[in-house]
Amino acid sequence: MNISEEKKAVRAEIRRRRLQLDDEFLNEVDKELPNAVFTLDDDDLRSRLKSAKRIALYRATGGEVPCDGLAEALMKKGKICCFPRIEGDDMVFCDCSDLGDKCFKTGTFGIKEPLETCAPVDHETVDIVVLPAVAYNEEGTRLGQGKGYYDRFYAGIKGKKPFLLGVCYDFQISSEIPVEEHDITADVIVAIPTAEDNDYEEE
Repeated sequence: MNISEEKKAVRAEIRRRRLQLDDEFLNEVDKELPNAVFTLDDDDLRSRLKSAKRIALYRATGGEVPCDGLAEALMKKGKICCFPRIEGDDMVFCDCSDLGDKCFKTGTFGIKEPLETCAPVDHETVDIVVLPAVAYNEEGTRLGQGKGYYDRFYAGIKGKKPFLLGVCYDFQISSEIPVEEHDITADVIVAIPTAEDNDYEEE
């Protein structure tokens, strides 16, 4: 099995496990994620959150870790929140003032995306990226959906790189995750347990 086939197999298994998470659990994660992020014992993250002006997030689909609650909490703190929109082979981020129909519609791959009226921002101005993933290895290197959007976005930033905050479930982290040189690595990960306990862990 080559690395492409390995990645395909991992993606299929992780997607299957995410789809088994029920709505009650996902809603609870959405409520608790802001506190998990804001209280994470990582000095670099705390400093970045304090100084950040613009933070990139995503709209969850297919059992991904929901971060709408985190986006709303950041907006209340006066942070500018931007979200991805697919334009051809590229991904652009657009500022959104709320999470409703005023700013979003269902777009590529059935994911909520900023409306065309939301202009793309200069990627050099993004201070933190809340990074979705199919999986991470124990060093934080990311296995994405396979389209390369985040890899190209990150590689295209020529100036100061944004801080990468990975969010995932505990079963999405494994030393067996296949990675390649172009795969990006999160600076810190919030790993959410899917067992009976409700503690959040830092990797």
